[in-house]
Amino acid sequence: MSIYTQIKDKFTMPNAYQDWSRYREKVTGLIVDGVEREVVGYEPVKEGLVKTKMVPVYKEDLSIAILGAGSCSDFDLVEIAQYFDKITLIDVDKKSMTKAIEWMPEIFKEKITLKEASLTGITDADQERFCEHILKRVSQYGNGMTKEMYVRFLLEELSVLEKKLYKDEIKLQEDILPPAGYDVVVCLGVHSQLMSLLSYMINVLTYNISSQLFQGQKPSIKMVVTKIKAMNSIVIPVINSAILKCSKEKAVFGCEYDEMEPVEGAYQCIIDLVERSLNMTEYHLKWEFNPEQNVVYDMLIQII
Repeated sequence: MSIYTQIKDKFTMPNAYQDWSRYREKVTGLIVDGVEREVVGYEPVKEGLVKTKMVPVYKEDLSIAILGAGSCSDFDLVEIAQYFDKITLIDVDKKSMTKAIEWMPEIFKEKITLKEASLTGITDADQERFCEHILKRVSQYGNGMTKEMYVRFLLEELSVLEKKLYKDEIKLQEDILPPAGYDVVVCLGVHSQLMSLLSYMINVLTYNISSQLFQGQKPSIKMVVTKIKAMNSIVIPVINSAILKCSKEKAVFGCEYDEMEPVEGAYQCIIDLVERSLNMTEYHLKWEFNPEQNVVYDMLIQII
């Protein structure tokens, strides 16, 4: 197992589905709210091995795209499947999406398409190469590496990743979010995660390399943090524009809201949407993200 994979595996929430139940119920209600369709009949759907329930059959097909779907822990996919006929789940991690729909009734599973894609343009493979290149530099220079060299190498590799970012919505539309492609587009808790694995990986590498080469004295990575913020500022308005043009009826954004300590990525999204002066409805939901560590977010849901 590569070092990158080890770092990535620690970036998961094993109890997410159980811990997020109350938030999931409320946010799903906002997603399906206002979705009105003409019922033309009912058909049976199995629940478990024995139970069967009747679900409505609708006149018109409705489509929804859920960005950053992952393990589908922060929304109720079964509930959504009762309102929409075509469901596209989009995430960089196809394995998690595949596992999330394994248990679903076949009648719902048939509605779902999985799309492996990165909203930023930076793929999982790109981030793994970033990690490998930094470790290769460390191995190459060994004890001859200085703190200044290490930071310079980080910035150089970040510049390589920056070139891969979607700089305008046209390419993003071609690859993932076609104009008027879906009736509803949902993007929950995604903007704060766009660069979070990259940031986490850099912090882990810096801690370990500092212990090995710098007697535990960490180099200042302020310039690296600034660079990542700048990358978010480049790609987030592009992503938002593509989402707004992709949704025919409704776009649902969900971001961690904190006035005192703004969450990187989430803050840029919130500000970008507000500055567009859109006809928007806002809600605040409590998200008990990690009850064991008492991590709770105030999620600002912006519906356009």
